Amino acid sequence: MWDKEVDVLCVGSGGGGFATAIRAADLGASVLLVEKDKVVGGVTALSSGQIWVGANHLQASAGLRNSDGSSEQDSEADTAQYLSHLSQGLADPAMQALFIQGSIEVIRYLSDDVGIPMRVIPDLPDYYYPAVQGSKPQGRFLETEPFPAKTLGDWAARCFMSPYSPFHAYTMSSDWTAFQTGKDSALMQHITRRMANDERCVGASIACWLLQAALARKVEVWTSSPAIKLLRDEQGDGVAGAVIQTPQGELRVRARHGVMLATSGYDWNPAFVKAFEALLVAGSMCPPTVEGDHLVMAADFGALPMPARAPAQTPIFIGYHVPHERIYDKPTHRQLLPGRPHSIVVNQAGQRFANDSFYPDVATKVSRFDGQEQGMPNWPAWLVVDDDFRLKYGLTPSQPGQPLPEGVASSADTLEALAALTGIDAAGLAATVARFNGFCSSGVDPDFARGSVPWGVLMNGDSRVKPNPTMAPLARGPFHAIPLARVVMGVPTSGLPIDANAQVLNARGQPVRGLYAAGNSATWSDIGGGYNSGISNTRGLLYGYLAAQAMMGKTAGGTRHL
Repeated sequence: MWDKEVDVLCVGSGGGGFATAIRAADLGASVLLVEKDKVVGGVTALSSGQIWVGANHLQASAGLRNSDGSSEQDSEADTAQYLSHLSQGLADPAMQALFIQGSIEVIRYLSDDVGIPMRVIPDLPDYYYPAVQGSKPQGRFLETEPFPAKTLGDWAARCFMSPYSPFHAYTMSSDWTAFQTGKDSALMQHITRRMANDERCVGASIACWLLQAALARKVEVWTSSPAIKLLRDEQGDGVAGAVIQTPQGELRVRARHGVMLATSGYDWNPAFVKAFEALLVAGSMCPPTVEGDHLVMAADFGALPMPARAPAQTPIFIGYHVPHERIYDKPTHRQLLPGRPHSIVVNQAGQRFANDSFYPDVATKVSRFDGQEQGMPNWPAWLVVDDDFRLKYGLTPSQPGQPLPEGVASSADTLEALAALTGIDAAGLAATVARFNGFCSSGVDPDFARGSVPWGVLMNGDSRVKPNPTMAPLARGPFHAIPLARVVMGVPTSGLPIDANAQVLNARGQPVRGLYAAGNSATWSDIGGGYNSGISNTRGLLYGYLAAQAMMGKTAGGTRHL
């Protein structure tokens, strides 16, 4: 009946799948990890590589200091206060407490026991610092050290690298914060050196470190091998294994202790995006293998996708379509983090409507629904820039000083002509630009407080621009308008409901025997309504770790669901 038998089967090779595999192997399990793509790493490898953990044990060794020189303090209570505000009451309190305490535990395990070197990213504040109580100016963002890819041998070529930028996988977040704060001006030298030595950073680094740890523990890894169906156990209502579509044909794999589903979200499933995100059209930068396979397979066992928040609270980015570029042999979208000088974001009335130096504010307010006229007053929206923006900053995939990517923007010598090309209200746009330009000399934006969020200033501003690094006038023609798009990035509104063991729950709230989910395949009941960069990676690592503990009978109570 079975073509292969193992203790634990992991479906998906991002943080959730690998964390399950590594912990289960450490607890004595035989483990098979299968990946749909031809390379491993998944959405984790595409990410910015940030891991967000409040009160983590690495803070002490980082020597963090407050502005008065005293030691920076963090606590689980502060973390809970911050996350409680983000959740807006939508998080399950027990699951949120589990996230806070468990993330500390899993990071200590991965760094101290597994040996994955991590460090605090200096000077990188929480999204909502200092406005939200419990937020911190630094200390909660972690990153892994650069990974020397040559140590993986042949596997180096089979570990996912971002196809969007040759620089992305070789830039540490700490490089950027040091550059922006004036502590280190050698940003490009660091990137050039790492590229020459193939020392991978950000999400690619996490993926490589996890892969190395899994291989060292004799975890078997199959690529180009999607799971296509979960198989029932003898009782009929639990999971005993899965059918794997390998290059050699279908194989039935038995998993004696459990199956982990860690296949990320459903970016490339238009029906799911429409149903769960309320988006008729959306782009994605994720690999096209992210199609919601976990939802399809788990449905056979009565597990239904559950939202943990409204779609407007989900970190769905804004970005833009690049018509003449194809990646993954699909139409290409690029993420936009607004906030560079010489730019604003406007709606069809030509009006600004958000703090357009802080992407969560823009991404939320483009989704505003008008109850009176039943429309969306801030959608469509455009990034409007002058030619100084093009010369100084560019727009990927083009570099600063180059023409903007073909077909991305409408351009005209005057704002009036630009409005005519795009359908933006001409009088509204002219008035908005004149008003914004008037704010730039003082650097104070009384309308939307642009440049008031430290995270946004650090990540998107230009430290050379004074007094506000995010504000400079739109004055030099030609002017350019880039129509914005919604871009999903593997972080969904809906996922499989899980319990404290990361075990999938059916529609009756009962654990499905032998079935687990982690990362973006699991619903965000622990976080609820808000988001902060790095939480997605943390959730993958945490629930993979907890699932392995449960599968192998190492839960806090010493038991697991049978």
